[in-house]
Amino acid sequence: MKFLSRWAIPVLSVFALLIGTNLYSQLNAPSNATTEVGKGGTATFNQYDNNIGIRMLLQTEVFQKDTYVVLDYSQQQPVLLFRGVNRSLAFGEGETTLKFLSEGMTLEISRDDLVESPPGIFEPLTEANEEINETLDVTAKIGWPILKHFSIKFDFDSQTVVLTPAAERTVKDVMQEYALVVRGVAEVDNQVRIPVIDKDSNLLQTVFGISSYHTVIDQGYATSRGFPGGNVPDIRFTDGESELPVSDMAAMMPVPLTQPDTPPAQAEAEETVAEETVVEPEPFDESLIDSQPMIHIGFSLLSGYSLELNPQNGFLALTQIKNSNVRQEDLDFYAAVGASDRFMFDQYLADYPEDRHVEEAVWRRFILGIEAEDSVEVQLANLEKGLHVQPDKNKFVFMNNYVQYCAFNSVDPDLSIALGEKSLEFVAYSTTPSQRQGLQLYLGDLYFEKGDIDQAWSYYLSGSFNGDPRGEMVVKYKLATVYEAQERWRRAYANYARALRGQAQLPESMAIGAQEGLTRIREHLDPDDQLIKEAEELAAYVSKALNLGEPLTVVKAQNLDGEEVSLDQYLGKVVLIDVWATWCGPCIAGIPKMREVAKQFEGTDFVLLSVSADDRIDTVTDFLEDTDMPWDHWFIGPSGDVHNEWNIRGYPTYMLIDREGKLLARGHGLTEAMIKQIEERVEQI
Repeated sequence: MKFLSRWAIPVLSVFALLIGTNLYSQLNAPSNATTEVGKGGTATFNQYDNNIGIRMLLQTEVFQKDTYVVLDYSQQQPVLLFRGVNRSLAFGEGETTLKFLSEGMTLEISRDDLVESPPGIFEPLTEANEEINETLDVTAKIGWPILKHFSIKFDFDSQTVVLTPAAERTVKDVMQEYALVVRGVAEVDNQVRIPVIDKDSNLLQTVFGISSYHTVIDQGYATSRGFPGGNVPDIRFTDGESELPVSDMAAMMPVPLTQPDTPPAQAEAEETVAEETVVEPEPFDESLIDSQPMIHIGFSLLSGYSLELNPQNGFLALTQIKNSNVRQEDLDFYAAVGASDRFMFDQYLADYPEDRHVEEAVWRRFILGIEAEDSVEVQLANLEKGLHVQPDKNKFVFMNNYVQYCAFNSVDPDLSIALGEKSLEFVAYSTTPSQRQGLQLYLGDLYFEKGDIDQAWSYYLSGSFNGDPRGEMVVKYKLATVYEAQERWRRAYANYARALRGQAQLPESMAIGAQEGLTRIREHLDPDDQLIKEAEELAAYVSKALNLGEPLTVVKAQNLDGEEVSLDQYLGKVVLIDVWATWCGPCIAGIPKMREVAKQFEGTDFVLLSVSADDRIDTVTDFLEDTDMPWDHWFIGPSGDVHNEWNIRGYPTYMLIDREGKLLARGHGLTEAMIKQIEERVEQI
């Protein structure tokens, strides 16, 4: 399944709220790492629709993995690793780097720069490109903090990429190799900005990228020039004397882009070259720089050139290898995008039913159809055009994406039901039980809200047979609500009680709802009913509700030496509690920020306490031998009384308590608001 454009509305998982926190913002937060990267070289790449992929061997002294690695300038983390690879990765004694090896390229990247990705990043890349990749998985992405250290050269004819340490390639080196060298390339906000000019010699700042086919132009600028479809003519790369085409090389998609508050400064000129045979191009006149809209460069433009980009030395070198990459299909699609006209999308889909943009056009047409309140029949007809370009194995995922969008955006229930039931036609192609189960539970919810209790029961019951253990307690809770509505009291009571038995798997609202359900139904049962006795026995395992401003339950645990410790030993101190595990990607990603907090409040009455939910103490102690976490540590294991008392439902869970043990803040992220509360309360010792 092809990725939607980065400018399309993102699709989320229906059950993301049940199994974790959205990590997108964490993955795209600027990295503070000071990255040192060794070597470089030449490699052959595969050009996916939206990605550059290189076959590489990930290697340490005790580990290796043959895989595909994606290069992505827009990724703000140094390296993302597929969670399975990250968790199996091992290093030899004293080894500090992971090697990325291909026949002609070597990268050595610090293990501190490796970040585990959440689910959903690599699976679609692997599935969409399995034929190109000869069934090898895509398991790593290298981002801006690594790539910025190199001069990067692409040859789209031979499909080769060359990485050379940036300091080793200067303007003098490239002037004899390329037809034109653009100066004034600058790093701004972790992006590479490249100057181009329009027909009036206005300087436009473009953003370099290698993660999208589309070349994008600011919609407001394109409209002001009289080209709302985005195809603004006569935009060029230039060195001040010679020029190469931008707009004649690729059609451009009109999208609203954020204007920069401050224009990037021109890169400083290279030192004058002594040889008279080399003529240095003059940098642009800074008076031309203003806050003009930007262009985002994509493969449609880049693949028309042999090029080399060196952000550190401030240049882009280009040689044109194609007359033009402008396609009529692109022009028609971008015109529909610019106009936001669903009928223009209909025409595009009728004219080009097999084009590369069909899936994105169907998506955009769907969103416009919701805004226009198109009928269910019209929307389904539109989605059939997207199904047409999907292989059978992708059809369930394709349809389920639309169901998920509806679930998170309160779309008309009749449309949501129609899409869900259409998805079920392809459920046999799904290999993930949670997807099947999630869809059935969602349909049950929709029918329940419509008052069709029998149909809701049918879908909930179907969901119970799909066997994903993570959803078992949710299914029992939902079945209980149906049985209660049907006045089948004993079945309702039994299912509420069973849901509470595994209440750690329930959202907090469901755990509370189950307890309230037991209270409501008890009056309909015989006081001596065995079900009531069983439910009372379960009460000891039910998590406690935690409220801000109330004392956090004083619990006992173990320190890493196996000695008993208690929360009351911290009375009189401001304490930040971090409930975490070594296998938890977001927990590991949060360690650098905790180091900053520990350093910031050093010498005060502040205490940082990390509480491990790993299976074994030695897992934590082994981890801490290689990871600097110089503060207090406890061990509570993966379940038990502390989890129930503190109502732990995901990792990491941060809790801030004051000197009296009262809960000040709680969440799955260490927020600036939480840190500010620490600042307001700590005292120097």
